[in-house]
Amino acid sequence: MQIDDLLKLDIKLLVSFEIILEECSVSRAAERLGVTQPALSKSLQRLRDLFKDPLFTRQAYGLSPTSRAYELHEQITPILGSMSNLLQPSHFDQSTLKRRFSIKADEELLLTFIEPLLALLHYQAPNIRLTSSSWSDNGYDDLMNGVDLGIVNAESTPNNIRSKMIGSMDACVILSEAHPLYFQDEVTLKELLAHKTVVFNIHNFQSATTSVTIEKLEQLGYVIEPKIETDSIAVTIEAVKRGMALIGSAQLGELFSNISSCRQNYTSIKVLPLPADAVAADPYNGRHPVQICWHERYDKDPAHRWFREQIINFMQSSPWVYES
Repeated sequence: MQIDDLLKLDIKLLVSFEIILEECSVSRAAERLGVTQPALSKSLQRLRDLFKDPLFTRQAYGLSPTSRAYELHEQITPILGSMSNLLQPSHFDQSTLKRRFSIKADEELLLTFIEPLLALLHYQAPNIRLTSSSWSDNGYDDLMNGVDLGIVNAESTPNNIRSKMIGSMDACVILSEAHPLYFQDEVTLKELLAHKTVVFNIHNFQSATTSVTIEKLEQLGYVIEPKIETDSIAVTIEAVKRGMALIGSAQLGELFSNISSCRQNYTSIKVLPLPADAVAADPYNGRHPVQICWHERYDKDPAHRWFREQIINFMQSSPWVYES
């Protein structure tokens, strides 16, 4: 054991290194650490001298870690994790937990279960805070930059993102009685595309999986040109009310049925199975995977583990999610 070298490894330096790597910015890292930017710059210089590497290079968008920095990150992360565990209480008690958790998810995945989930979470941990926002093309970057959880329709994730498949959700067609096909028990894709459609959640509509489906359908002679594309559930509700067809998850179909039964002056809703030709063109045969994902830094965090397990168990017990 090289004692002299170990004495140079101030724990504060290692923590500073990890935070700078996470933030890719000295100023943001300094703010998180509660130190001044000049003080953290001096720490960064000590790290560069210690490891004999620049560690970070300046780019237009911030600092970019060098290959040596990534190698050090793989070694330092478990060390800090083990040291953090030394300070953790032997028993985790969610009832005394004070923490803010953040979720990014497609609104379609949150709409019908978020209210009872919030009730459950705040019953078990009354002092936690929760923020929620829509999943975007930068969703995995957001997880790397501090967002706790993502809930997405996907099968694979980047290497430093952990994930668990929750299950899959069926797709369906949602019509109001203002739609010409409302009184049919099933519809073909040709019939459906002969009338106006609305697309809710543009991110999903533009995803790689959906693009493959659209490409196959176009090869069969079907052209999908929605009249309205929106990320607003309010706009989608109004479009369906006025006679546009909506293709979405069974969970979304349930939401629209509930709206129809509870809201005055709203037309009746019918939920139909996805047309067989659309199912055949879909890589998932109309049953899309849903998974929860998080950055590896939170993998062994007791509070984070409790939080994600509550969401996983809650979603898997819902009537819209099927085991994959």
